[in-house]
Amino acid sequence: MLLIYLVENGVEAGFGISSRQGKNHCRKQKLMVRMEKLSSVVGGRAKGHILQQLASPSMQKLVVLLVEHNILHLLILYKTTTFTYDLNTTTPDPLKMANSAAPPPAAPSPASKLVRIIVVVILALIVLFGLAVLITWLIIKPKQLVYRIDSASVHNFNLKNNHLNATFDLLIKAHNPNGRMSVYYDPIEVSVAYDGQTIAFNTLEPFHQPRRNVTRLDATLVARDAALSGALSRDLRVQKKAGNIGMDVRIKARIRFKVGIFKLKHHTLRISCSPVKVQMSSLKNFETASCDLDW
Repeated sequence: MLLIYLVENGVEAGFGISSRQGKNHCRKQKLMVRMEKLSSVVGGRAKGHILQQLASPSMQKLVVLLVEHNILHLLILYKTTTFTYDLNTTTPDPLKMANSAAPPPAAPSPASKLVRIIVVVILALIVLFGLAVLITWLIIKPKQLVYRIDSASVHNFNLKNNHLNATFDLLIKAHNPNGRMSVYYDPIEVSVAYDGQTIAFNTLEPFHQPRRNVTRLDATLVARDAALSGALSRDLRVQKKAGNIGMDVRIKARIRFKVGIFKLKHHTLRISCSPVKVQMSSLKNFETASCDLDW
């Protein structure tokens, strides 16, 4: 404690102890003078008690020994260059103030915790749903349904006064290539159009198509006194003479897929087959027409 006291107050009180060689008597006198200067700077009972201890012969010998070996001088020099401060001031260390003034981190509120939990749960559900869809797709490996027109002919063709009466016979091929899904068809709407105008229409019965199955549907569509424009009537007469008429066949149906014991939701299936060369005679060779699907 005495050593700390001497180091902290030696410089401020003029206690610049020299390390030069000299007589011990001169050093003792200088030491006593510096102690008297310390008494004028330092106050308080604790510091007065330290000065009384410094006045004792044994302590003076200790201080002189420290002075002779330059120990006290080095300690004072180190204190002065690194940790010098004024005993008469009460200004705190700025670094300590910054550390003590920093507020502790605020604890998260219950509302923020709840929001985090909800976000984590939603993300987890999305990931699980995505994994379920991916696994289902890998197991089922769904394939596109395939449709085409294998045969198309017209009978009882009568075009008079821009009004058409005719019977169209179509053979529609529906192919389900899926090995794990069957298809349930609701009533199927089939129509024949020419140049964008519907000429004949009919509805086919609903049916179930098993897995890896090819189903052929016979559709008979009757045009009864269908009104046509003059331009369409002229075009139909020209194509009739050529032996075939280019028509558009449109199919619309609501279907459901069945996977195992589960039936999926309904989908509206729209099929467009164009152009279909409708033969004026069923004896002529027919060119198979492929179809496009639109869900």
